[in-house]
Amino acid sequence: MENEYRDNNGGARENYRRTVSSAERMKRRKRRRRLQILKLVMIIVLALAAVGGAAFGIHKIIEKKNADKKETLPVVSTTAPEQMTTVPETTAAVDPGQHTDVYNTAKRMAAMYDYDGAMAYIQAEVPDYESDPGLLALVQTCSAEKLQLVKWKDNTQITHIFFHSLIEDKAVAFGSSKSAEYNQVMTTIPEFNKIMESMYGRGYVLVHLSDICKMETLADGTQQMTMQPIYLPEGKKPFVLSVDDLSYYEYMKESGGFANRLVVTDQGNVVCEMDVTEEDGTVSHVRGNFDVVPLLDAFVEEHPDFSYHGAKGTIALTGYNGIFGYRTSEISYGSKDPNKVDLTIYERWPSTYIYQNDHIEEDRAKAREVAEALKATGWKFASHTWGHMNMVNERDGGDGNPTERFYRDTGWWEQEVKPLLGDVDIIIFAFGADIGSWRGYTDDNKAYLYLKEKGFNYFCNVDSSQHAWVQYSATAGGSGYFRQGRRNLDGQLLYKAILYPENEILSDLCDPLEVFDRDRPLPVEGVKIPEGVDGTTLPAPGE
Repeated sequence: MENEYRDNNGGARENYRRTVSSAERMKRRKRRRRLQILKLVMIIVLALAAVGGAAFGIHKIIEKKNADKKETLPVVSTTAPEQMTTVPETTAAVDPGQHTDVYNTAKRMAAMYDYDGAMAYIQAEVPDYESDPGLLALVQTCSAEKLQLVKWKDNTQITHIFFHSLIEDKAVAFGSSKSAEYNQVMTTIPEFNKIMESMYGRGYVLVHLSDICKMETLADGTQQMTMQPIYLPEGKKPFVLSVDDLSYYEYMKESGGFANRLVVTDQGNVVCEMDVTEEDGTVSHVRGNFDVVPLLDAFVEEHPDFSYHGAKGTIALTGYNGIFGYRTSEISYGSKDPNKVDLTIYERWPSTYIYQNDHIEEDRAKAREVAEALKATGWKFASHTWGHMNMVNERDGGDGNPTERFYRDTGWWEQEVKPLLGDVDIIIFAFGADIGSWRGYTDDNKAYLYLKEKGFNYFCNVDSSQHAWVQYSATAGGSGYFRQGRRNLDGQLLYKAILYPENEILSDLCDPLEVFDRDRPLPVEGVKIPEGVDGTTLPAPGE
């Protein structure tokens, strides 16, 4: 009635006023106020609903645009979700609601630039994620941040650095009979930490070899090695890291100064263990971050944006002293059972097989446990040959075929090391001794064809003369290969870079003068001292 009244003319309004009592008019005014308040509330509710619908619509539009782009990231995560814990604040703080674990896992994946993987993980774990404000906001953030990624310009310009086991106790290692060798080819823990900090500050991001180039199955069913797109924020630079000889050899145990083995903690983390002899002769086991693996794991845990899709490093392993500090080789440590080992090998190579391990099966079980834990946290493995063999010397036995030792060594690695690791398609040449020239592998290179037959697709040598060296073929050996040179970040190269600043090859990674450990003996052997330079002293960092 009131609405009809308001549409009437002025005369009707005046007659209406006269016929209604003051009390009645007061009641009507109160009713009008309540209606006005109710209308205002309804308007606010409808406005909020419209905003929410628009936000969801924008999210769907962004997802569609991402799907329509010609170059999108694969909806596959290479990061094991169960290994992801601490999550840095890369986006505005949002209440993750009841799905805290899913939110934290996805957020860490996003911090590693795996936006598609993060969104796919959320959708798989919480199909109605749109109803969770935190998850919805994270998906929207992933969609937006993914659009800011750029494709790395040239996969042939990706550097590869490597280390050996790190020196934990400098006084012991540099005081041993192997001091000169360790000073040349090893790196200390402070040096490694400084290099990682420097590279992180300069925008470097860890990638795997398979992120650069990988074997793809074509429409006709054949396989072909194919370069892969790498998407990173503007200014970021991919790099590869590897670790050689992570076997904790017998000679390292005898000299001291290094960790003795890798172990898996109750939490599933891989750390180092050192044997410490007490004054009463008892041996205690001390655990800590004494080598590349746990140190890099800890660094990526703190800086997930240092890793592309969860990538860590590649560990190159020999077999003659076992792996990871466990004496797993039947040939070197077994019972010399003729049913297991051809005893004639000891007649031909007696000096190599002088050890005994009565707990070899237990060691193998522990080595497998370490390998599985490393794979779950983003590490990969490579052959370093069974006996640290120089393949250059063995690639041609005079008839165009490799030598007997070449075949024997490759077979022993396949027999004794591969079963502990799983499938491995990377070979990192011992001594950096490659099986071909810089011109590339060809189908008449029988050493290369044999390694291809054994499943190797990635071949890495050593080349510290340039920042990056990459070569690949889509056809050689039937399906092609990927080949990369590596830079040795050790005492010798650091020292050389300081003495010859005009020719140094490390300034893209770090400041050698800042990184170099002043506890090293000087001069470092193997480096020629420039005329007029005192090689026993170095300027202070920054000079």
